[in-house]
Amino acid sequence: MVEHIHSAGLPPGLLRMMDNENPLGPSPKALDAIQTHMQSLNRYEWFDSDSDGNLTHLQPAEMLIRALADENGISLPEPFDLEKPHPIFLAPGVDQILKLLAVAYLSPGHGELIEAEVTYGEISEKARELDSAGIDTNVVQVPMTADHKHDLDAMLEAITPRTRLMVVTNPNNPTGSLLTYEAISAFVNSVPGEIVVVIDEAYFHFVKQPNYQSAMSLALSRDNVVVVRTFAKVYGIRGVMVGYAVSSQAIKEKLMLYNSGRTSPLSLMAALAALGDHDHVQRSRDTVISSRERLFHEFEAMNLEYIPSETNFVQVNVERDTEEVRLALWDKRIAVSPRGSQVMKGWIRISVGTMNEIETFLSAFKEVLPTISRLGE
Repeated sequence: MVEHIHSAGLPPGLLRMMDNENPLGPSPKALDAIQTHMQSLNRYEWFDSDSDGNLTHLQPAEMLIRALADENGISLPEPFDLEKPHPIFLAPGVDQILKLLAVAYLSPGHGELIEAEVTYGEISEKARELDSAGIDTNVVQVPMTADHKHDLDAMLEAITPRTRLMVVTNPNNPTGSLLTYEAISAFVNSVPGEIVVVIDEAYFHFVKQPNYQSAMSLALSRDNVVVVRTFAKVYGIRGVMVGYAVSSQAIKEKLMLYNSGRTSPLSLMAALAALGDHDHVQRSRDTVISSRERLFHEFEAMNLEYIPSETNFVQVNVERDTEEVRLALWDKRIAVSPRGSQVMKGWIRISVGTMNEIETFLSAFKEVLPTISRLGE
């Protein structure tokens, strides 16, 4: 019963399976870091001291960049200087980076963005805002393949002299589908150098395929590739808003030119602690994988088509009016997402939770579904 559910970060009796949040809650080490450093919020510069009273001048941005470089096998110039060229760009949330990319490359006007027809869509949303504001901008959405993946060949064929940005979300949101490194590498090699390829890896921690390889090396070796990532998912600290990008200096300088905000020191210290909390990352990953496989099993038993996901959500074809299903579940205080259903009629996205949350959802889902007519009946 939903009444007995008390999910991390929510009041009792509410089950949110719609925003791909971490069901285990924030990294405990991130919470400790926030508690430790929140007393310094009145200061422009932060310090720490050891048991002997020795002072350390804290540099949160530099500390996080160094940690991200270590985590991703990125070489930084030594001696390191934040003002000197390096490939890591920090921002208050990954959405901020995606919007900056749209503004930076499309605001001159007469530009074009190409993305999959069913994907996250944050950049295209900003592109449409630019167009509505009188800055001529075109958004091209390319239909997915039959197995709900980016059609990279069709995306290449869609390139015109106006194209400035191409977006690949991998694993994809909302379909959860995964492209191989080889496919993305071949795609990047075929894209003209003046077009920037954005690769969103928000969900890469949840990939189970043993041969999965990040596109990070492409961002480090190509002038026109940027990989973006978030601390909102596996680390569970969406509320402090931290994202980062890895790219060539040319792309980074473009972002910095249009950037008007900085990530708060408290957020940076929380992200630094979360990055080092490998136990929390592993627990979160294990929870996601076991819970989504439970969904796979039940959807198969219910004869419902679903997309084998490599993320912390599953897209399933309920073969019914998506809004009716959503509202019926919400009557039971369970929130699911209709993302993608404008194109994929009858499909909904289910964010995974703890096993207890999954069982509670499945019980309500099985109760609700037979009460709603199938599409076409």
